Amino acid sequence: MNENFIKTDLKIQKATGQAINGKIQICHNGKILLESDGLGDLVCEDGYVDKIKISDFHFEDGCAKVEGESEFLSCVVEILNKNTFWKFKYILSSYGQNYVSGRLNIIFDVMNSSHVRWLVPGLLYKDNNPGKAIRKFPKFSTNADRENFISNYWFFSSQRCSMPAVFCWTDEFMCAIVTDVEFSNGISGVLLYNDGNKTRIGCVFPYCEEPISYAPFRDNLPVYQKFQIYGDEKIEFEFKIFVCISNLHSYNDVVRMFYYDSRTLHSPKPWFSFDKGAEISAYGLFKWHYDEENKVIFETRGFDNVLSLNVNDADTRKHMHVAWVSGIPYAFALMKYGYLFDYPDYFNAGRNVINKIVNEGTSPAGILWSQWTIEDGWTDGWNPEKNLTQARTLGEAILFLCRSYRFASELTDRRIDEIESWKNCIIQNLNFAIKVQNSEGNFGSYYDSKTGEVRFWDGCAGIIWIPALVEAFEIFGDERYKYSALKAGEYYSRFVYDEFLYGAPEDAYMVPTSEDTYNAVIAYIKLYEIDENRLWLELAKRSADLMMSFRFPYNLRFKEGTILRLYDFRTLGGDIASPVNQHLHNYGLVCLPEVLKLYKYTGDDYYLDRAIDNICFSLQFIARFDGDFNAFKGMMPEQFYYVDWLRPEGTILTLSHAWCLGMVIYGYLSCLESEFRDLIFEKIKNYVC
Repeated sequence: MNENFIKTDLKIQKATGQAINGKIQICHNGKILLESDGLGDLVCEDGYVDKIKISDFHFEDGCAKVEGESEFLSCVVEILNKNTFWKFKYILSSYGQNYVSGRLNIIFDVMNSSHVRWLVPGLLYKDNNPGKAIRKFPKFSTNADRENFISNYWFFSSQRCSMPAVFCWTDEFMCAIVTDVEFSNGISGVLLYNDGNKTRIGCVFPYCEEPISYAPFRDNLPVYQKFQIYGDEKIEFEFKIFVCISNLHSYNDVVRMFYYDSRTLHSPKPWFSFDKGAEISAYGLFKWHYDEENKVIFETRGFDNVLSLNVNDADTRKHMHVAWVSGIPYAFALMKYGYLFDYPDYFNAGRNVINKIVNEGTSPAGILWSQWTIEDGWTDGWNPEKNLTQARTLGEAILFLCRSYRFASELTDRRIDEIESWKNCIIQNLNFAIKVQNSEGNFGSYYDSKTGEVRFWDGCAGIIWIPALVEAFEIFGDERYKYSALKAGEYYSRFVYDEFLYGAPEDAYMVPTSEDTYNAVIAYIKLYEIDENRLWLELAKRSADLMMSFRFPYNLRFKEGTILRLYDFRTLGGDIASPVNQHLHNYGLVCLPEVLKLYKYTGDDYYLDRAIDNICFSLQFIARFDGDFNAFKGMMPEQFYYVDWLRPEGTILTLSHAWCLGMVIYGYLSCLESEFRDLIFEKIKNYVC
């Protein structure tokens, strides 16, 4: 048994006077860790709760067989000891010929756990609220504020999570309940509860979502699903319970096990090989997003050209961030692709964008502005206040400017005269980062775009300065950059060890996001490469493991008639953007080269397997021809609605996004330079539909 798992015993009590419904107890060294009151609750349509009592049980060949009955249902449960977890298999039947309607709540009390910590993968991290998140989305607190979506209990559809599980940490242990998304009669759900005294985890069949369902398009109203069965029908479902040590990283063993169990039944379905996907993406980025007149990459273009005419191009966002959702990273990818594959227009377009940002985009603070817009020219980004520049947007721009500079400097057959200005821009912005870095190593998260003063210190947005400094050190040899990066690595490690990284995207202010984990992976791999301290490699692994908690390990089945069902869209390898932005995206390709290096340095196939899943996910819904999914050739949407959120489950956002295409190009170019490229390309080729 893995040392992170705790060996537990099972105790069962029949319904008696003292245990009126009977009990199932999971124990360690005679101490009860989890306990159920009976076998579950049937919540009827009228709100009546029908308790399923334990009527009998016996042990047979390492399996406990438990019988239960209630007013409306009979129940048989097999409980199997799988060494690292307990597996529960339920079969329920109704009495007589009248149908039974409702849902089943299977609930376990977590004993001696007044203060707890949560993880619902992709959905809830710790409490989802470091105290400053300003958008409304599900957060946890024993001090409920329903108006702001803060509650001490949550019921979620299993489809809303990247993995249908609830992890709960107490002072003494971690426990998790894990189920399947689908069961015999619909979609399952998970639940959590803590009121400061009692703690509960559980599963619901079929799901409900309360106190709210995070779906603004239907006013966030609660959802209550139900089943209906008759006398000759049965309900069947399964779930597992894990108990581990209280180490905050112990979730990783459960996630890995779930991934490989799921992976045997689910496969990706990329639409084309990586090289073909990059080719079409480069075409689309240049054709639909590059604007020659202004030398910018427009962030979005609408699928529907007729609609665009009628709304005066309002569906085209004629803005360009310097990084993140547009700007230097994608200009670099387009320029490099154009050079390698002899597309001079692509090369010049990427070069023009970089030159515009470097030569025109400096703010009064001496750093790059966050974005350019057709309305206002150079200005701030999507920040909580005016006159702010966010560290992640700025730091990512400089990181990719370093990569652009290095690439351009190594060209032997083509000279880019203006790269000296690129160098000056790099140095000027990195000198700023070093100047504002405090004694702990924190770069801060938001700067005054006029004065350069750090306005907000909280969060992890500044972690992306680390790889920018490392790459500048590798290029220019300035020891100050190395020292600053190492110092920052020590500071931001506290967030990694706490398994709570937050604040990366401008549109998710102080929210834990998948993008935070990408930045941490990049940062700590780069530190390991210049310092060779195993501490940095361990931090890179932890960051990557947390990243995988956002990544889907299986495929969802979408509703008949939806576009994602019609196109057989595979969710395997897609990342939930964040608890506040509940769509799947392909931004994970930004750290693909670092994940491949992590695989190289550790020899752990897990990182390679999940990276290939992410690549395959990203090779879907890039329009192959005009009219493909109602888009034009080379367009790609940003948001895939795997669950009800801004739009209904099974739909997409009908806007092409520059960064999505740019990430496919960048990912492909990264693979080309990897020693594992042949292995990766061959695996992708085998999955192509």
